[in-house]
Amino acid sequence: MQKSKQPILPPWLSFALAAAFIFSGISVVIFGYLTFRVVWKRPLNPVEEAAAEVASIDLDLSQDNPVPIATLDPAEPTPTLIPTSEPWGGSDRVNILLMGIDRRPGEPFVSRTDSMMIISIDPVGMSASILSVPRDLYVVIPGRGRDRINTAFVYGASGNNPAGGAALAMQTVQYNLGVPINHYVLVDFSAVIQGIDTLGGIDVNVPFTINDPTYPSMNYGYDPLFIPAGYQHLDGELALKYARTRHVDNDFGRAQRQQQVILAARDKAVSLGISGLLSKAPILYQQLEQGIRTDLTLDQIVSLATTASDIPRESIRSDVLDYDYVSGYTTETGAQVLVLNNQKAAALIRSLFYDE
Repeated sequence: MQKSKQPILPPWLSFALAAAFIFSGISVVIFGYLTFRVVWKRPLNPVEEAAAEVASIDLDLSQDNPVPIATLDPAEPTPTLIPTSEPWGGSDRVNILLMGIDRRPGEPFVSRTDSMMIISIDPVGMSASILSVPRDLYVVIPGRGRDRINTAFVYGASGNNPAGGAALAMQTVQYNLGVPINHYVLVDFSAVIQGIDTLGGIDVNVPFTINDPTYPSMNYGYDPLFIPAGYQHLDGELALKYARTRHVDNDFGRAQRQQQVILAARDKAVSLGISGLLSKAPILYQQLEQGIRTDLTLDQIVSLATTASDIPRESIRSDVLDYDYVSGYTTETGAQVLVLNNQKAAALIRSLFYDE
């Protein structure tokens, strides 16, 4: 009688290998799907063309666009007009201009950037920095003269060209703050809401009770907001409200809350792990496609996300250009703006974005 053949591998090992094979197959399908969508359907952003359109802008404003305040100089270190930094290659420090677009459902992807942050990631030193730039900062916008910094994107995006707006905003930040900007990310309200919901919400420590009866609704009305002090779990809609409200304090307080939301989302993503993020990858990409514009490639995004998740929380610095670095000023037309204190701001900028 012929003996039955014994299995070459024990059952538990066969099961483990099968599970690994299935998981690897799913991962390949997901990333293949994302790559196909990015590479063949639409590039994340044709920033090179947009940058070329504004690269020749003349900064001589003495005739057509006189500078109303001749005593205001761009911040140190010495700025340059056109961003000279190369696209990020994956190993050096990268500076990204993150802009929040005041865009409501049904509106075009061109509006004032009422939230503006410079995010710097250093893969070698395993550190990161975040600096919030106030929307009312009075700066030189190349080819336009002096205006609030949140108007640079609108000027550059004339003709419904978000990439052109981003390119001019990058130039404006680099010229006035002396920070080389490698890439940009534009985010609208829907991306914040749906992205945080996809992560399962975030946990934040609300330092004081938020009571804003005149919080603006998506239809330009009012949507009263109340958030108790203490640790709170916020879904996407409430997280956006927490990041946008400013009636309980001011724009500087709002900037700090926006940083808090970003860091909380980063912590939540890290807690999900690779497998958790893989399961959410198609939905996250859908949010990227609908509510975000960027000149980063998919490969760069994955590399940045991996690096950011490995940076220790204590190695992430954040600050705001608040009244320690700016002062109020009234223009000749009566507009209330903020003027940079160059000496104080330069020291902060060097500590955040330059290796010393």
